[in-house]
Amino acid sequence: MTTYCPMWTVKSLEPLRTGHHQKGFPMRRALLVLLTVLLPSLVTTGIAQAAPAAAPTVTAVPANAGRGWPVSGAQGVLDLAARGYVEEEYLLSGQADTFDQAGLWTDDGRWATRVASTGNPYTTRMVVVRPRDAARFTGTVVVEWLNVSFGVDIPVDFSQSYEHFIREGYAYVGVTTQKAGADKLKSLDPARYGAVSLSGDALSYDVFAQAAQAVRANPQLLGGRTPSVVLATGHSQSALRLTTFANAVQPVRRSYDGILIHGRAAPAAPIGEGIIGPLSARIRTDLGVPVFVLQSETDVIASASVRQDTALVRTWEVAGTAHADRYGLDLYNAANARDRSINDGAPTTCDKPVNSMTFRYAENAAFRYLDRWARGGAAPPTATPIAMLLNLVILRDGDQNALGGVRLPDLAVPVASYSPNNSGGNVAGACLLLGTTTPLTPARLRQLYPDHAAYVAKFTAAADRALRAGYLLQPDRDEAVARVQAAPVP
Repeated sequence: MTTYCPMWTVKSLEPLRTGHHQKGFPMRRALLVLLTVLLPSLVTTGIAQAAPAAAPTVTAVPANAGRGWPVSGAQGVLDLAARGYVEEEYLLSGQADTFDQAGLWTDDGRWATRVASTGNPYTTRMVVVRPRDAARFTGTVVVEWLNVSFGVDIPVDFSQSYEHFIREGYAYVGVTTQKAGADKLKSLDPARYGAVSLSGDALSYDVFAQAAQAVRANPQLLGGRTPSVVLATGHSQSALRLTTFANAVQPVRRSYDGILIHGRAAPAAPIGEGIIGPLSARIRTDLGVPVFVLQSETDVIASASVRQDTALVRTWEVAGTAHADRYGLDLYNAANARDRSINDGAPTTCDKPVNSMTFRYAENAAFRYLDRWARGGAAPPTATPIAMLLNLVILRDGDQNALGGVRLPDLAVPVASYSPNNSGGNVAGACLLLGTTTPLTPARLRQLYPDHAAYVAKFTAAADRALRAGYLLQPDRDEAVARVQAAPVP
């Protein structure tokens, strides 16, 4: 059993030893950086619902307030209007509870909590992206715990899956859930966000629960409609906190109909302040709502010890992918150039080409399945884990691509080797998690694909296999095949 250890820090780790899951890269150092950057009144083993705090209030932020756009929003980055969508921003205000651990927290995730304090005032913000025509809304809302690993809200899961959300008619809500994000909003645009105030991360769990409460109770957020399914999602450091939310707060608040945890490590966040809480945390199997754990290759080294596939927990590990990638970075860089929130708006650059594997295809499929699962439909297909030696070293083929895992067509029919880490860059810590793309040599490409037609045929067959297996959606399959048909390969 693993006990809660609130004072654990990376300084207490034993001296690092070098491993070789990637040539020349210290494997244990990868785990360490992933963890740091991401990074008794009533005790019961059952689940009893606790009354939530009073309903929060929702106030629209005028579109022209302050600078005139939501920080970290899509305005000026994506043409939402051309896609039939609008972006709106709201303040969410209320009184939040904080929680304490009750009893022993073991690695099975069946964690009991008690309310530690009540009546803590807060005001935060929500960015809402929804169909302009309410008739297009299909009833599914995705609520993202915005990531603050770099000191500002980053909508990681929106950046990966916004095309899917729009195709499906979802609504999306990004929530400033942690103090770092709230403080950054005030510093970047005090005229727009002067009222925003989160006193600490201990409030984050109830704030996130109340965001779902607000989405259900305020039709104006969704163009006059009410949701049928509200899904939670969060990446990296947010995934650590969402793991704790799933195990300790969702059971008593029952806020969400399904949860996607993206890019987690084996630990979870503490129930109060800080980054690292329980050192090993599976998702509890009696939660009552489905949980989809979606992992990149970078994440596997730090999470292999808590792999799960149960009746209500599904894990996919996507081979060839990185904790963050080129597709997401392009969107972050554009938003950062507008907001000047990181490195004075300069784009993040790395010493080597950033990982360009199509992780978004797997995430789109995961959201489709989670939506169906939360509505009472069938569970997602299972997936072979990424192949590892002793859960420490990723096994690779002759082109240095990982074996096993969810295999998207861009990996099954490769034109590069895709690794989970990168070296230095202009934003400390970022490039380590952005992965690397190393093109195969022209001679190797000609060996694999004698001519362009052979390349297209092999790729199309791989795409169709992934489609049949359930790891690729039809629109993404069609996009991928069209992209390859136009590619100058070999």
